[in-house]
Amino acid sequence: MKTITFLSLLLLAALSSCDSNPGISLQVHNPMDQPRPDATFLLSRGEISGWTTIPANELPVLKDLNGEFIPCQADDVDGDGSWDELYALCDLEAGALQKILLEFIPAEEYPEFSIRTNLHLGDVRDGYRKLNRADRLEGVSYHNYADITGATFQMEGPAWENDLVGFRNYLDQRNGMDIFGKTTTAMVLDKVGIEGEPSYHEPGEWGLDVLKVGSSLGAGGIGYLYNDSIYRLGDNGSGTYEVLFRGPQRSRFELDYSPWMLEELKLRVNHQIEIAAGRRYYQGMVSYHGSEIPLPLVVGIVNMKSEKLHVIKLNQHYTALYTLDEQSEDGSLLAMALVVPGDYLKETGKTKDSGEGIIQTYFAVLDASPGEAVPYRFYSLWEKEDPRWRSPKEIESYLKTEANRWTQSILFTN
Repeated sequence: MKTITFLSLLLLAALSSCDSNPGISLQVHNPMDQPRPDATFLLSRGEISGWTTIPANELPVLKDLNGEFIPCQADDVDGDGSWDELYALCDLEAGALQKILLEFIPAEEYPEFSIRTNLHLGDVRDGYRKLNRADRLEGVSYHNYADITGATFQMEGPAWENDLVGFRNYLDQRNGMDIFGKTTTAMVLDKVGIEGEPSYHEPGEWGLDVLKVGSSLGAGGIGYLYNDSIYRLGDNGSGTYEVLFRGPQRSRFELDYSPWMLEELKLRVNHQIEIAAGRRYYQGMVSYHGSEIPLPLVVGIVNMKSEKLHVIKLNQHYTALYTLDEQSEDGSLLAMALVVPGDYLKETGKTKDSGEGIIQTYFAVLDASPGEAVPYRFYSLWEKEDPRWRSPKEIESYLKTEANRWTQSILFTN
């Protein structure tokens, strides 16, 4: 299974418009026998242009039959200055069949929706100014990061959140991934880690940094398997952070590494990370260039406070690796899950517990080829966000539903 399709849409009929703007009517069907809160609608510009004329200098929106806007955004995915995808979220009941309308409006009239995702990288040296691009710090070890990375970047690197959970990346050669447990739906990370504010390592009104990462790969950190050894991505060379787009319903950024030396191989690796509203995960897409050798991707889960890795097949297409232990920094229960396409999964394993390099990590090895974007999703399920996550049964049921959502696209039928 080498292609992941999030949404497949078929045009129903052209809708005559009372003004000059073309519009179309779509009939939405949820094929699952379960409700889908925040069901994803994803329309490409190419799909829409095949159905109707796209007006210049206008953006697409979605409405229900009452004329109310459905939360949506038009995203410039490739950075060329024009929108490429229309993304929207809408609650659908089990087996729901309903119509929606796609219309176009001037950009300046685009509706404002509740902000449910956020990307933030603050420059400590410039009053915590929000950065859209930054170079990764070099020459940083586990012994001097507080003096260098902490003095340069708020929260030591980029942070991303939605209304349920938050994450961060150490923007230096540690390249670890961390989790912010949230007890509020508000966007809070712009103000976390600022001098004079309470430490994010201590419980606050919004939540706290729940994970200790150390020298592990943390919450979905990555590496590559080569010559029977696992190499941490970004442990040499240079790297950058760049926002690709941000919006109220979803946001995406990339971490780019070039050159990165994997023994004698000189590579460029791109790691795109997306977070969407209403999800308890971020999605990673990882690709490499510079060698024709197949290089298996390694994605990790810190096991510093975990006793067991559970590996379960969620459905025909997806497999989960998860832990559930009192592994939050405040001693509460935290489940972490890595969900991967089953056809990519080569093996699972565990690193050594001490020594140099990557330690204290459960990991999945995923098949990868040059230029191919390999997907994975990393979930954080904290009992203080939802008490369901105290139960392995609830966690596995939830992950199976999530896998079915990933597999079963919203359908549009005659």
